[in-house]
Amino acid sequence: MTAPSPFALREELIDLLRRDLLGPADGPEEEIPTDSRLTQRYLVGSLAPGGCPPDAAFIPAVPQMYIAEPNTEADILSLAGTDDPDAPAEREPVLVDSLLPSSAGFSCLVDGDEQALLVRTAWGRYERCASNREQEPGGDASAEVWKRIPLTPEPVRLPLQEGEGSLMPASGQPVHLCWRIRRRDDLWFVTLFLINAWPKKNLKEGSCWIFQVEMSAESEDGQQRPVFLQRQAAGMGDHSRLDPDECREMDALALRYRHCRIFGKGHGCAVKVQRQEDDAPERARLLAADFLPVAHVPGQTPRSPKDDPRLEGIVLDMKELASLPREDLAETLERIIQAYAAWVDTLPAGLEATDFAASAAQAQADARRSQRRMQEGRDVLLHDDAALQAFRFANKAMYYQRIHSIYAARVQGTTPSVEERKRLLKETDQPRNRSWRLFQLAFLLCNIPTLADPLHPERSAQGYDAVASLLWFTTGGGKTEAYLGLTAFTLAIRRLHPDLGGLDAEHGVGVFMRYTLRLLTLQQFQRAAALICACEVLRRQAPQIWGQEPFRLGLWVGSHSTPNTLESAAKEKDKKHGHSFGGDSSVMQFSTCPWCGAPISTNNIHISKGTTGSQRCLTFCGDPDGQCSFSQAKSPQEGLPVMVVDEEIYRRPPALLISTVDKFAQMPWKGEVGMLFGRVTGHCSRHGFVSPDVDESLGSVHRRYGQIPEARVEEHVWLRPPDLVIQDELHLISGPLGSMTALYENAVDTLCQWPLGGRTVRPKVIASTATIRRAAEQVRRLFNRQVDVFPPPGVDSRDNFFSCERPVDADCPGRVYVGICATGRRMPPSTVRVYATVMAAAQKVFDTWGDTADPWMTTIGYFNSVRELAGTRRLVEDEVRSRLADKRPRGLARRTLGPAEELTSRQSSRNIPLILERLTNTFSATGQRDPDWKKRPYDVVLATNMISVGVDIERLGLMVMLGQPRTTSEYIQASSRVGRSSRAPGLVLTLYNWARPRDLSHFEDFHAYHAAFQRHVEALSVTPFASRALDRGLAGVLLSLVRQIDVPMNGNKSAKELPKHEDLFAEACRHLLGRASTIMQDNDAEDRLKIALEKLRDEWLDLIRKRRDVSLGYVANAAASGLMAPPDKTQEPFSCPNSLRDVEKTVTLLLDTDPTGLSPRGE
Repeated sequence: MTAPSPFALREELIDLLRRDLLGPADGPEEEIPTDSRLTQRYLVGSLAPGGCPPDAAFIPAVPQMYIAEPNTEADILSLAGTDDPDAPAEREPVLVDSLLPSSAGFSCLVDGDEQALLVRTAWGRYERCASNREQEPGGDASAEVWKRIPLTPEPVRLPLQEGEGSLMPASGQPVHLCWRIRRRDDLWFVTLFLINAWPKKNLKEGSCWIFQVEMSAESEDGQQRPVFLQRQAAGMGDHSRLDPDECREMDALALRYRHCRIFGKGHGCAVKVQRQEDDAPERARLLAADFLPVAHVPGQTPRSPKDDPRLEGIVLDMKELASLPREDLAETLERIIQAYAAWVDTLPAGLEATDFAASAAQAQADARRSQRRMQEGRDVLLHDDAALQAFRFANKAMYYQRIHSIYAARVQGTTPSVEERKRLLKETDQPRNRSWRLFQLAFLLCNIPTLADPLHPERSAQGYDAVASLLWFTTGGGKTEAYLGLTAFTLAIRRLHPDLGGLDAEHGVGVFMRYTLRLLTLQQFQRAAALICACEVLRRQAPQIWGQEPFRLGLWVGSHSTPNTLESAAKEKDKKHGHSFGGDSSVMQFSTCPWCGAPISTNNIHISKGTTGSQRCLTFCGDPDGQCSFSQAKSPQEGLPVMVVDEEIYRRPPALLISTVDKFAQMPWKGEVGMLFGRVTGHCSRHGFVSPDVDESLGSVHRRYGQIPEARVEEHVWLRPPDLVIQDELHLISGPLGSMTALYENAVDTLCQWPLGGRTVRPKVIASTATIRRAAEQVRRLFNRQVDVFPPPGVDSRDNFFSCERPVDADCPGRVYVGICATGRRMPPSTVRVYATVMAAAQKVFDTWGDTADPWMTTIGYFNSVRELAGTRRLVEDEVRSRLADKRPRGLARRTLGPAEELTSRQSSRNIPLILERLTNTFSATGQRDPDWKKRPYDVVLATNMISVGVDIERLGLMVMLGQPRTTSEYIQASSRVGRSSRAPGLVLTLYNWARPRDLSHFEDFHAYHAAFQRHVEALSVTPFASRALDRGLAGVLLSLVRQIDVPMNGNKSAKELPKHEDLFAEACRHLLGRASTIMQDNDAEDRLKIALEKLRDEWLDLIRKRRDVSLGYVANAAASGLMAPPDKTQEPFSCPNSLRDVEKTVTLLLDTDPTGLSPRGE
């Protein structure tokens, strides 16, 4: 039997969830054994007894379930969702009596010309009775069961007239339909509720509950007319109180999401809307209460010739572009530009006479600017030989990177022969695996001019006139490949212009690539390694063009991830000899070769240290046949072109340096950091570059040692600073971390500047994100630049030319979100129920259809805090495991769980790659029962926001979120970790905490919220020159500039030389004050900064005078006292953080239980 498509299997899985959580699981007249507690059989869609009686005051303004007061400690814990993780969890969701919902409904807006609505209701009741079904052999024929009685009353015609009222739709059933109707502005405001008014006796007695509650409203002629009107949406109101930038953005959002309308507000439920294509966009035909809402969110896919015939025949194949003649290349690029121009021409169509006219005109202007940038890039390639050569290099490098990355993944864990490797590599080398997406090539085109010409206005302009490019594209859309292509172009163009401005561009860092999260940094390091391997292969093929210095990749992160020195690296390697991973800091960041997929062990890592050796840490490919270009047989002096030890990175600055933003806090602490910005004083053929801070330990002459020839330290010109700064996941640079990052960015940007032709060259800044608001403000405060967003969003969120929203189907399954809100039930047992249900349902689908159902066999749990994760882990490994092994799985499948894994900050850096690698393992008929737990795929992986960005594992298809994430941006990013392939359609279950108003609000607006994700993304806050940010970080930024801006103040002992070099201090202050004036646009802030800088200068000089009898260094050591102090000690004038995240001190709070201790002194 042929398995259905993955899309169809996902729908089957959702149906199983609906039947188990909402019911009825066994048909409209199902029977449930009486030994099952009926009130706990279904998690959602039920109403408890005890609602308002018919003669009581009308519907409360808020249903009584919202106003009940907790009376016990258990109630309070339940409300807060903070049940003691060590307390035993009940096997079923426990009911909090005073908070159980007895009513649910929705509010809506109706056309004022309507006379009445038609309201339909339905529900099910269960009564004890003898079973009507044939008993199994040996069964008790007299046994009672809970039998479902379906109730579907006749529709109620509800006249639209002001007032309140109620009635019983079903005679003899104390279930009331209640309403409140108001007239305002010639419109009807209608609120409908269904209330269970059965007498409240014993809540555990199921016969007085109602289940599978349904209520809907439509026109009185039965959905013949769209009578419901949209509610005013966010962004459509009065913007007069907003600043002009915010006002323009709100108008632009209203334009792009004008097709997403809000028609109802749920009360204890969500609201499902039905419309027809020919309906006016602001009208709907039917509204219905929805207790288990399901939202199908379409995916964005690249534009193709099927969408625009003008794109037919364009070349996107990287291999072909690398060798395309100049005229043919110009022609294919021109066709892309003209197709885009034609699309831009259509943008304002139909909007000229609407309220959106101004926003549409601005959207068209933004798109025209991108069109001009693409045209400029095409013209540069047509006339600039070096730019064309670098473009071809970038395409060939990306071609190699794509093919070898896919090939390495295919052979990972296998041992193919040499001939089989050649065959697999040839099979992989297909156009579909080596082609750009349209927006990637266009983005490369837009930024070529600024990288080919360092004096381009977008780079050489001073102050706020420079431009940063923001790559804004959906998650999983290919942003990483886009800026990796730009990275390859940058590295190539530097080698073709090796001595501009008298600086050495063959050596030194060409690209800074920065991230915020450790997991994301490690993931992208592994992806970038394949690109640098490709660049190095091309360099070796033509060293006369691309230079003698190898292209290298560096990983510059905290000491918890990688060693700071070669000595510590050697100790770590010896300690873990024979073990690939485990512990914290590690020189081993690869388990397999990024170029060929061969395994790598600690035996493949060679470390030499001391002045006699080359002071290198080399990682070789573990290819046993020595065929890989980076095996010890073929690359004995270099191995893989990667570096992970700080000491080596400083002395041999890599072409591409990947780091966390935190690492730049080391600028004032370590003089060697200046070498990453090109500040070198000499070069040693054995040990690399030197600067004043390393001269003393290195010496100037090194004698011959074995086969290593004598070496001398010779003077060397400065290296060219980085030309390109890439900040991935820009939305994460916010709050305290964002403010500190923006403050330190003053030093980073200044140190990246260099003179050329009487002008100052600044680095090109590229940022990328899938979710952001107020981008212009964010970029201005962070980078002191204007922003150019690419691709421009246009006038409709569903089409920006480069990508289009497709209808949800088998080819484009999108992602499905399911909302679960078990009101009145404690969160831990509800969590157990949801996990057990979805995992048992996935097992049933897998047992039926096999490998096609693999995407849902691994459940990713997402949490807002480690505390919540830890509590759930205990539940999963205890309650969920026992429930899945139950002999009565309620029509689902039994399942045996392996140990749960977690991806949090508690994981060591060396365990993370192992976990990610194992996540790629698939279930099979035998694999799911593999006794080797280390090889078995994960059943459950629990994660915090560490997983929200950068994790790209195509097989993952299922996520359970506990609570609404803190921001919409985090919600979008985290949930996008699943469903990244049409072979693994994504399914996201969000279990809302009903006791948290924000969670409940998101549940009640579920459909409208999920129809317009990006519209709800929150604006970010970055305040680099705020008082508290200056208190925490100003000294560090100032010392970074004074120490690194030139070599005289670089050495540690140079801290006492400030009186001789006050010009450097003045230059640092000038840079800081200049940026503060353009970023903050506040004279008072600039004055406060000037006073603070003068105070630090006086403090510094005073320390020098006080310590004239002892040597003063930046950092205290055996030979000098220290100017700087870490922030965890008493606050000193020059307290400098070691991490940009350490923005708040830890405070111990002591509770004084003696009431006299609270009395004022003297009383």
